[in-house]
Amino acid sequence: MNELVLRLGFSLVDSDSSFYSQFGYHFYSSKIDKVFSEIYNEKIHMLNLLSNSQSRLFDENKYPVLEYDIYTEEDCEKMIKEVSEYLLNEVLPEWEANPTLEFLEQKVNENLRNTPNFSGLVLAKMVNPANYPKIKAFFQKASEDWSEWDKEDLKKVTAFLDKHSQEKLMEIAEKE
Repeated sequence: MNELVLRLGFSLVDSDSSFYSQFGYHFYSSKIDKVFSEIYNEKIHMLNLLSNSQSRLFDENKYPVLEYDIYTEEDCEKMIKEVSEYLLNEVLPEWEANPTLEFLEQKVNENLRNTPNFSGLVLAKMVNPANYPKIKAFFQKASEDWSEWDKEDLKKVTAFLDKHSQEKLMEIAEKE
């Protein structure tokens, strides 16, 4: 059974004469949701672990269109065709070949960003514990510029992860 789930979404903005539209895709894992549910003592469902938006893909020269301006049904059909081709030819083959938490950890942690997204920490501790101290140190340094709320969140996550072994985290992820 695949460990990762892909969600696709579109955003539309009504500008009276047309609709501006972009797509985005997100990966999540029920296993990681279970670990975050334990950390926060509340049900976490479909937490985005890795997201890509059309504008980010455009900025990185990975998608040729910044946004679609839809005036007609044909414009909509063109957008659906182009987005479908991109997903089928560029996104899905890589992920279908590697539908594992290990691959997701690699992708999430290859380009760390100075934002309070702790999925990379959890993934590192679960599947690549040797990488965990480096990821933790990055976020501790980055958090100097964060709000107090986010700093406390980081402390909560790292305290939980520091207290649990890789084996215990996998046990939490596997429970029904």
